[in-house]
Amino acid sequence: MIVLATCELYGGFMTFCPEWLTGNVNLDGSNFMYMWVYLVFFNMLWVFIPLYAVWYSYSDISHAFAVRTSKKGQ
Repeated sequence: MIVLATCELYGGFMTFCPEWLTGNVNLDGSNFMYMWVYLVFFNMLWVFIPLYAVWYSYSDISHAFAVRTSKKGQ
């Protein structure tokens, strides 16, 4: 899950960051619907959901190692 979420974040970055750095030449930012609903809201979902997946996976893996270490010490 961590690898897939990281790939999704990288793919989104490589898709939209070059457009924003070149001044949105191919992205229509003049229309409210395109700019705020599509580009900002829906594309931010592709940022926050993978970040949540990374956080959830990391906390689950950390908990599993903590349980493993505590059982070894007994």
